[in-house]
This record gives sequence, C-alpha cells and structure tokens, in this order.
Amino acid sequence: MSYTLYGFAMSSCTQRIRSILNYKKIPYTQVSVNFLKKEQMTEEYKKIHPRQIIPALVTPEGHSLIESLAIAEYLEEVHPEKPILPQNRIQRAQVRAIAEYINSSIQTFQHLGIQQYINTHSEKKLEWKDQWTHWNMLGISNLEKSISRTRGRFSVGDQLTLADIMIYCQVDSAMTRFNLDFGQYHNIMNIYYNVNNIKEIEQSRAIYQKDYPK
Repeated sequence: MSYTLYGFAMSSCTQRIRSILNYKKIPYTQVSVNFLKKEQMTEEYKKIHPRQIIPALVTPEGHSLIESLAIAEYLEEVHPEKPILPQNRIQRAQVRAIAEYINSSIQTFQHLGIQQYINTHSEKKLEWKDQWTHWNMLGISNLEKSISRTRGRFSVGDQLTLADIMIYCQVDSAMTRFNLDFGQYHNIMNIYYNVNNIKEIEQSRAIYQKDYPK
C-alpha cells in the first residue's frame, strides 16, 4: 500500500509534499482537487479534510493528515532516509524557523481565498494588488536577510532541508502564478537553482503535473 496525496498542481503547499515524497522516493498516488473549480468543497473531500483545503495526505493505514508542515514532519519521522531536517539541534531549529516564516508570513499572501477576494472587489482591486505585492515582497526581502546568516550551498549549511524545499516551492509558485521578479534576491535564487538541480524535486513543479491548467 502507498500514500494518497490530495492536492492540485498550482498549490505550493501541495508541491511541498509532492517534493518530499519524490525526494525520499516514497510511493504515493495523486488525486487532483482543483481549487479553481472548487472541487475541495465537495462532501466527499470534506470527509478527508474537514476544513476543505489542500493538501491532505492519507497514510497506508487510512489516517488523513492535514497542514503541509505537519505532514512534512510526519514523513520525516516515519521515513528518515534522505533526511530533510539536520541532526544538529541548532540547525534544525534554524530550518524550522525559515519554514515557519514562509508558511505564516509569505505563503498566506498567495492563498486562493485572498486572491479571489481581491478579484471580486473591482473598485479596490488595483489598490489591494499593490498592497499585496508590497507585503509579499517585503516578506521575501526579510527572508533574504535571514538566510544570509545561515546559508551555505543551501539555506542552512550545505545539505538540502525542509527550508530549501519551502523556498523552492514558494519562489516557483510566485514566478509561475504571479510573475514576480526575484532577480535582486541573490541568496534566495542561488538556493532555488541548487534545489532545481535535484531531479526528484524539479519534477515536482506544477508545470509537470497532469492537472496543471493549460
């Protein structure tokens, strides 16, 4: 038996889990839940994720796991091969801090609900989009400064970690979906390209998934 990943190609949170599963070579199947078509709002999916958001990961034993960071930690504990958290406790804390910052202070601005809310208020759409871009890029700027203190080849030292996967998926989504320019953020882009050289993670990109909108 294998895992079942419920998500969507354009979801950066789904991409995080897909990247980890591929990197660790954990068998899984994907079930597309297209949030553009509101497929997450079905009663069937509600049984898997009570809050009806993505992703969700169903274990071989039938347990439904939700929230991408919690899922990532679970996979690391159950499948420690090719670790994504360092053995060193200080470095592990640094990785978790980067991951949490991306999750709570950057990714939230790309959440579908926020995008839909902006797009349905035409009278303030341009003003809100300017503010959205400002706060999103401020988060990226702060991340750039933060990882300058810890990075080697990757964000914390020279080994791939959860923090790098989070950075990669966030940047990939921002460039693909929102056409944001990261050229001035040299630390972030160096990490992005180093992660992109890892085939298992590069193949996890949204554009390579069967449910990516054409």
